[in-house]
Amino acid sequence: MAKFPFRKKQSGANDRHLQEELVNKYFDELDLRSVQNEAGDEVEFNADGVYSRINAALDNTEKKNPGKLKKWMVAASLLAGLCISVTIAYQYRYALLDKLDPIASKQLVAANGQTVNFTLADGTKIWLNAGSKLTYPETFRGEKREIRLEGEAFLDVAHDPAKAFIIHTGQVSTHVLGTSFNIKAYANESFIKVDVLSGKVGVVTPAGATKSTTTFLTPAEEVVFDKDKLSVIKNAQVDVNALSSWKDGELVFKNMALPEVLNTINRHFNVTVMADVNLARCSITANFTNVSLENIMKIISKLVKGKAVQKGPVYQLKGKGC
Repeated sequence: MAKFPFRKKQSGANDRHLQEELVNKYFDELDLRSVQNEAGDEVEFNADGVYSRINAALDNTEKKNPGKLKKWMVAASLLAGLCISVTIAYQYRYALLDKLDPIASKQLVAANGQTVNFTLADGTKIWLNAGSKLTYPETFRGEKREIRLEGEAFLDVAHDPAKAFIIHTGQVSTHVLGTSFNIKAYANESFIKVDVLSGKVGVVTPAGATKSTTTFLTPAEEVVFDKDKLSVIKNAQVDVNALSSWKDGELVFKNMALPEVLNTINRHFNVTVMADVNLARCSITANFTNVSLENIMKIISKLVKGKAVQKGPVYQLKGKGC
């Protein structure tokens, strides 16, 4: 989110409340039918332009009459006058508020070898897996709760029918109101997975250069989006408890492709394990919770009918294949 320094001071809770009241009042009283340009066409709302005019007016006001209340009364007056020159929809009040009083954007990072958990301002609980990053606002404003994820997370979203919760993961966005689910979206993997434990989820994926499609999921269902082919596969009867057990410190694989298993091991132990191309079609079902890396490599070697060759910190799996 872009940051705009407003008067070079951090707004307090009371000041932010006053700001929102003034802007809301402006939009509540706005007559959309009367705001057209000379040609009779609608004009797109320019939040940056409105913000600049308000900020300039407040600069002049502060020189003459310092004080937050007087400054914001000038802002309200200026807003009232803007309705004759712009056509604006009701929801643009939040775009303007974001210019007047930006909400701080924060990041939560889970390094390789660790998992972290966190509770957002709305009560949503999030577990972040190794090698992941979450970007979120200090507080939610408006009719949407939006965050961004790189990596893997399990979310238990606080129910709010008036405010949709949206998780952006690259090309894919996942929309919920209140549910629990797992998202896997690492940059070095060719897919994005969403698996639902409870509730209902809508996953919006690109279906070409200009189109998108929405896949709805209910408990024990999964969608896999191929980032290269822009294709979607929906699976049922998925053991979501098993695939999300990582949040409880477990390391469980159930019919998982070997490349995905090795990526998980790399992040979990902060190591590098690779495999010959002919092993890519192998799949692994195993519980490696509290098992050492050395023993894990021995077990996987047997499952793929091969051996693990270690050169320094790097393991290379070799074998006939499955």
